[in-house]
Amino acid sequence: MKEHAMVAERLADGDTRNGLRQVAKPNSISKTMRKAGVGLVLAPEPVTVVPGAILLGASFAMKGREPLSPASVLNEARKLLAEIGSSF
Repeated sequence: MKEHAMVAERLADGDTRNGLRQVAKPNSISKTMRKAGVGLVLAPEPVTVVPGAILLGASFAMKGREPLSPASVLNEARKLLAEIGSSF
């Protein structure tokens, strides 16, 4: 009984719960790449637009079931940039 109470007490710790959540439900790589790509595209530096567009295209390519060609990734990146540009 003491062991159960000790385990329950340890699991109540916020850091432990967060760690277990990361193990059981890891972050999506494509979602992280998409967020990084949007951040790079929206950055004030003009040099960061190309890597940001590549990350955006790659994030959507990772979500797809079938492999994409470089042309389809470029088209997807153009669509995303157009959508981002129209929202401002």
